[in-house]
Amino acid sequence: MSTLDTRDDLRELAEHYETVASLDLTPEPSGVRGVPGSRVPPGAQQILDADEVGRVLTAVDDWAEFCAHVLVDEQEVTAPHSTPARLREVGEHAAHFLDHEDQMLALAFGDDLHEHLKAMRRLSKRALRFVRTGMACQDPTCAGQYVSALPRAGQQADDAITCERCGHRVPHSVWSSWPRARVEWITAEHAGRILDVSVAAVWQRAKRERWRRQGSGREVRYHVQDVRGVGVSQVAV
Repeated sequence: MSTLDTRDDLRELAEHYETVASLDLTPEPSGVRGVPGSRVPPGAQQILDADEVGRVLTAVDDWAEFCAHVLVDEQEVTAPHSTPARLREVGEHAAHFLDHEDQMLALAFGDDLHEHLKAMRRLSKRALRFVRTGMACQDPTCAGQYVSALPRAGQQADDAITCERCGHRVPHSVWSSWPRARVEWITAEHAGRILDVSVAAVWQRAKRERWRRQGSGREVRYHVQDVRGVGVSQVAV
């Protein structure tokens, strides 16, 4: 595991922590009837989810606090108070942990990071909805396909695509250079960059031309063939 990879993993862990911590797992009001024959009573699944989320968050809290104490004691670093900030700070000093003179600490650090990141990735997906791209994963050993996450309310769209099976992530700067036929659904923001117009102009054109779409509102994705079939000069900015 390289220092840069470890730093990026810790930054990703911090982002997932913030996503998971914001999940709304409020149980359903009492008296609401569930689906007849359902195995889980109304509200029970939310309680189970909340319990799991609480356990995972607490585990990351404790681990981040431990790592922060190591930095304070051995690197004279002023540790931040929040868990996400601590994780990012640890990421900036990843080499200290990977090359630590206590080999057991170094090994445990890598193993713990892997387990926490795996758990957070799984939980954070509960806050997202996905659009299938129809593109096969680039890992020859994986049979998964790439999906594009629709943003939650108040969040900016992420133009990266991720394999639904192995989690391989491809940033926009990479997949945008792939042959056009491989990319099917794109965000309004991406369409605006293609056409060099505002997002509002994209929405207006899409409505007039009846572009194929998935999702709605700010979560909408348009078919790339419809977007690329429109000349920049034709779009009203």
